[in-house]
Amino acid sequence: MVAAVSEAAPTPGAVHLGDVVSFSQSEETALEAPDDAILEASDLATESRYPVSMADVRSEVLGRLASADAGSGVDIALIDTGVTPVPGLDGDDKLVHGPDLSAEAEIPELAHLDTHGHGTFMAGIIAGDGQGFQGIAPGARVVSVKVAGAGGETHVAQIIAAIDWVIEHRNDAGLDIRVLNLSLGVDTTADYVDDPLSAAVERAWDAGIVVVVAAGNDGTDDGQLDSPAHDPYVIAVGATESERADSDRDDLVADWSSRGDGVRNPDIVAPGRSLVSLRVPGSSSDLAHPAAAVGDRYARASGTSQAAAVVSGSVAALLAERPYLNPDQVKAAFQFGAADLVEGETADGWGRVRGDWARRRTGRVVRERDALVQDHPRALIDSTATGISRPAGATWSGGTWSGATWSGGTWSGATWSGATWSGATWSGATWSGATWSGATWSGGTWSGGTWSGATWSGVTWSGGTWSGGTWS
Repeated sequence: MVAAVSEAAPTPGAVHLGDVVSFSQSEETALEAPDDAILEASDLATESRYPVSMADVRSEVLGRLASADAGSGVDIALIDTGVTPVPGLDGDDKLVHGPDLSAEAEIPELAHLDTHGHGTFMAGIIAGDGQGFQGIAPGARVVSVKVAGAGGETHVAQIIAAIDWVIEHRNDAGLDIRVLNLSLGVDTTADYVDDPLSAAVERAWDAGIVVVVAAGNDGTDDGQLDSPAHDPYVIAVGATESERADSDRDDLVADWSSRGDGVRNPDIVAPGRSLVSLRVPGSSSDLAHPAAAVGDRYARASGTSQAAAVVSGSVAALLAERPYLNPDQVKAAFQFGAADLVEGETADGWGRVRGDWARRRTGRVVRERDALVQDHPRALIDSTATGISRPAGATWSGGTWSGATWSGGTWSGATWSGATWSGATWSGATWSGATWSGATWSGGTWSGGTWSGATWSGVTWSGGTWSGGTWS
């Protein structure tokens, strides 16, 4: 599932910026395609729970908060495989393309588009709206930052760069990015305080962006959540399933949804089995999983990726009505408003997401604002393992990454909200092939440690996936 590009021997439980994170699907969570798999979404059989239409999911998780303009005015950043403007995601009011950080950026006919299928599927769940299909927050807008192509592989450094771009441009050119969806994960035994990806999501949280992350699809086999879901600041999302179409009261935590270790567990859970969303015909996932097709426009897939997208849309719906809430307050509102499914918190955290119940709790979270401030140890600050503090000096400014060079090309031709990112560049050293070749971030150090040499040599991200679950 993950191809390590470091030539040195791996060190378990550590991370390396040059390693590959993959969008590969998990065979362990495969579901058999039911007889009614090839149906238009509007004709899904009522007697069978699966596949599940987004109309049912939206009603289940938002309750009275559900509306045709839920999420209006809120932008949701999606760092993924790109988004293709298929019906339901077309139009400037629905989709904005940020920079393409993938290898396909230099191919004009592929830049920004989703040749894999994962990102478009997530975008449809979050905010799709058109031709009879609606996601959780149809009034919201998706800001897509593409980090991987058809093969579904990317590097941790590219994800971090994408997160930093979102932070830097969250309010640019009429944007109002309040939510960041990361339907991805890296299987690691490292503590979050030693994890550079955790440091990146904490920077986004500090900037006022609610970060929603897939918990992982390892079930009970692995006690720890994937990175960066293991960071306690973010909203980590597990997945539920239900056997009855006419009720959500029999929801169960899916066997393949990561449970946590009793210390860091999912914060909440959301529907994640066999959800129907928008399909990219001819994409690599579409070709690899033909049984997942639901008519001509849709596909169905399972995983905590899907559950995270459901929660991201739910957060946008809440923020559209309560824009004054900060990330800690949003997280608390969803925790306090969750519907408890399982005794204890290891499997389902606080319970299944309920947007309308979260809205009812906003008065409480405002009154208790000071008490709800998260004060966990910070990632990469006073880290005993690395000696690294915060990254310093790495910022996007006017489309340029601190004015240095990206070896092998620029972002020429890529567009974002009508503006061209001509000559947008990287900083430090070079990106050489599959390795982070002696690379430094803006001046050679991240406040006390380098990304190269003895500190990060020979350590790997093991078992990384995009928490996509299955296309079934």
